[in-house]
Amino acid sequence: MNKIILHLLIVLCGAYITFSQHVPSIVSPNAEETKYETCLRSRQASVQKQEHILASPSEIDVLSYDVFMDWRLPFATFDTVLPTYTYSGRNSLTIKTLKAMNVITLNARSMKIDSVKFNNSFLPNTSIKQPENGFWSITLANTIPIDTYSVDIWYTYIGDAKDGFYYYPKGMFVKKYQGLDSNFVEEDLAYVMSQPEDARYWMPCNDRPDDKARARITVRVPYDSSLSDKENIRVTSNGDVISLQIGTELGKQTFRDYTFYDTTLIPTYLMVVNASKFVDFTLWAKIPNSNDSIPIYNYVWKKDFDGTKTDGSEYNATYALSFTPSMISGYIPFFGPFPFKTYGHTAAQPFWAGGMEHQRMTTINRTWLRSRSANGLAHEVMHQWFGDLVTCETWGELWLNEGAGTWGEALWYETWGGYQEYISMMRSKRNDYFRINSGNLQPPIFGIPIENVFNYATTYAKASWVYHMLRTMLGDSTCYSVLRHYLKTYAYGNASTDMLKQTFKTLAPNPVINYDIFFDQWLMKRGHPKVKFATLREDINSKGEKYVHFVIQQTQNGNDIPDVFHIPITISFIGEKDTVLYSSIMKSSILEDIVLLPSALKKAIIDPKSDVLVEVDTASGVYLSVDEQKKSPISAEIREFGEDSYVSIFTSEYSTMSLTIHDIRGSQVYAFNASMQPGEMKEIKLPHLTTGMYIVTIRTEHGVQTLRFLQ
Repeated sequence: MNKIILHLLIVLCGAYITFSQHVPSIVSPNAEETKYETCLRSRQASVQKQEHILASPSEIDVLSYDVFMDWRLPFATFDTVLPTYTYSGRNSLTIKTLKAMNVITLNARSMKIDSVKFNNSFLPNTSIKQPENGFWSITLANTIPIDTYSVDIWYTYIGDAKDGFYYYPKGMFVKKYQGLDSNFVEEDLAYVMSQPEDARYWMPCNDRPDDKARARITVRVPYDSSLSDKENIRVTSNGDVISLQIGTELGKQTFRDYTFYDTTLIPTYLMVVNASKFVDFTLWAKIPNSNDSIPIYNYVWKKDFDGTKTDGSEYNATYALSFTPSMISGYIPFFGPFPFKTYGHTAAQPFWAGGMEHQRMTTINRTWLRSRSANGLAHEVMHQWFGDLVTCETWGELWLNEGAGTWGEALWYETWGGYQEYISMMRSKRNDYFRINSGNLQPPIFGIPIENVFNYATTYAKASWVYHMLRTMLGDSTCYSVLRHYLKTYAYGNASTDMLKQTFKTLAPNPVINYDIFFDQWLMKRGHPKVKFATLREDINSKGEKYVHFVIQQTQNGNDIPDVFHIPITISFIGEKDTVLYSSIMKSSILEDIVLLPSALKKAIIDPKSDVLVEVDTASGVYLSVDEQKKSPISAEIREFGEDSYVSIFTSEYSTMSLTIHDIRGSQVYAFNASMQPGEMKEIKLPHLTTGMYIVTIRTEHGVQTLRFLQ
């Protein structure tokens, strides 16, 4: 009955909406942990953008937003889904022009611009070009110089509430989860979700990550004075509630205005508004080495707050979110003070993402409240430093945000489980990347097209390894010190890949891998190094010492994939009694060396500590043990006559002999088979091969001998 009264009151005030039943397509993640696993916009496209100029500069700089939205009409629906929703709004902008102009262009979709006031003077309707392809504009009578101006915009949202602005009525079926109860919308729910460029759907704005502004957000929602506060619609947003006013129409208290404000700058994609009948509770994150704590405000539906089971069979918000304080406290020693006054979560369902790091008030998918969300929660907390405090300049550099967020998942594991838990999580990210990137079809990390910006393989998993490799290359003390300086330098602003690189160049010069090469090969190029043992051979030197002769080769290939990655390379040679750790810098496709080994070799492992994003091939190459060679009755040598080369082979026993030649990459290029009598000498002419080093292997049933020769 209250909804009917509310609807009639709004209609009497001049609002109008057509009602009909329409069920939208809903994507409800299946208890996934992170937004990239449930993102509708995610793509596996092979489209590549090679140029390093990612976006044209904006012609205006928005200094502040003061947006008002009246959401009463969506909440006045009769418990059904409509094909079209509408609400009225006003956005007052303070802008600075960056050049002289007479046309001001902004972003907007799914709305009608009703009127515009420029510097307190209304513009004629003929000067307003309505939204088209995400843009709209006003044409001024005269060219204005570079200066600061006010722009007041009255608009009407008209859309299906499935992009940017979302609305779901109470009781709407969501999904039947396998082995669990069916899910329905518990209370009428409205919210905005803007990443990457959907803020333009719910307000006129300059919808760019590099234009941060101060924001005041006011939302009007239905209110019933006969109900308690928590039985009414409540609103969450960025910042602090600075005003809460109850309004009266036709003698009845029918609406409540929530106004939020934060002094810190924010881009449009991080602005958020959520409205529903929420229950709230507060957690506290202790600041290390301090008596102070950071409040974490959480807003969920009552059913989820009342849940008590911790086995995932029901929603239990207090348990699922109880891990968050340890994440904030755990990241502070790595990256410096928490960037904002408060933090919080609002749970929503349906929600196309897993979580979204809205500044100070993360939106999470309700499925995370089944206690399977620790990774995702850690990911979003990490974004408060990487993404919210310091925001990527362009969407083509989203790896700065998402790579750090994904890396942060592993760092949180390290805070409670040590480095072994950390590296186990990083190996999981590496395996995800290898699996998705099978065939090297994924684009480079840097400059990824916006339609593929949520590419998990590159933007998330591979990018997390860029941060990990900087850590392993520089060491913890240096790496974290540089990142803290980077965050402090660009705090509450934007940064680019080049700014991050220059920070490392300035504060940690002379790395083992040149930064220009490092950033180019891992970010601007596709793929990753593939490494194998082309040769792994035991022998004994003239002093009777055992040694291992090895040749490592990079085998990756493909368009825009480096022929050679410059990488620190570590090999663990595991003997029967001892382990020798070998380290070097690989700057060519071949690395060859000899390592003394106190005992017989049992196993050799490339990159045993997982310091580098390298794919190791253990199934090919030439592998020979010293024991195998000691048994051989064959003696052999390579002799040259003019331009020809021969292998002279002598055997003291009857043998069935096979001779093979492998190039340094481990590929067989020649084979010869023969029988030999005791005391027989064979001269085998070797084929003419391209210039390079080759391994000749002579194998009989009695043993093996190898020779090297240069062609």
